[in-house]
Amino acid sequence: MHVRSLGYSTDLSVLRAEGSSVEDDGDAIVVVTLQEPSYWWGNFVLVANPESIGRGIGSFTRTFPRAAHVAIGVDGTDGFVPPADARLGLEPEVSVVLTAPRLAAGTPVDAEVRALSTDRDWEGLVALRQGDGQPGADAAFHRARVAAAARVTGTGAGIYFGAFRGGRLVSSLGIVSDGCGTARFQHVLTRADHRKQGLASHLVATAGAVAGQRWGTRLLVITADPDGPAINLYLALGFEEVQRQLQLVRAPASR
Repeated sequence: MHVRSLGYSTDLSVLRAEGSSVEDDGDAIVVVTLQEPSYWWGNFVLVANPESIGRGIGSFTRTFPRAAHVAIGVDGTDGFVPPADARLGLEPEVSVVLTAPRLAAGTPVDAEVRALSTDRDWEGLVALRQGDGQPGADAAFHRARVAAAARVTGTGAGIYFGAFRGGRLVSSLGIVSDGCGTARFQHVLTRADHRKQGLASHLVATAGAVAGQRWGTRLLVITADPDGPAINLYLALGFEEVQRQLQLVRAPASR
């Protein structure tokens, strides 16, 4: 299956780098992350168009018979949300896909900025993500996600950066190369009491520059909530909206 969505094509590249299984049967792509069954977007089916949602749900059920969630990606570039009856009970989530060949320089910040590398750094990232209060995400989920980030870093395909104050990690993000000139940003996050101080902007600019130097990256890709505060930060750095990405989810009843 040829993937038109730049959001999904870079998602799949990152998942492969993390060690997930990505299988293409011609009509759909099935992603399985055995070590993280609660990671919705590591265990999902990507279908070619809205007309394939029903078949995608069938494929998901066969692949993940014990899953409490259902996650279906719909390939495309405009983020078109099908009517409720066509979505078959799944709730839509639309993201903006932004790209840039290079970014504006970040403004200086009062923090130590460097790549994460030590066990203490990764523990700091677990703590940062736990402190963010992501609904439904427990400590085991965050540890598994951070372990995947550390694996990608170990292969040389990705780098995770952090801003430290007083030895404490207060802002972080990752960037992962597809090996063909494109790199995708991952999980931009800043502690609530350190936001609006330029840390995330500085990290994005730093990571973009390092990607160009280390991997010869020619295209930087990031996604954002179209109604969230981060999108203006990315636009100010030089990103431009190029596509929209549609995800369809049925959350577990307990959520």
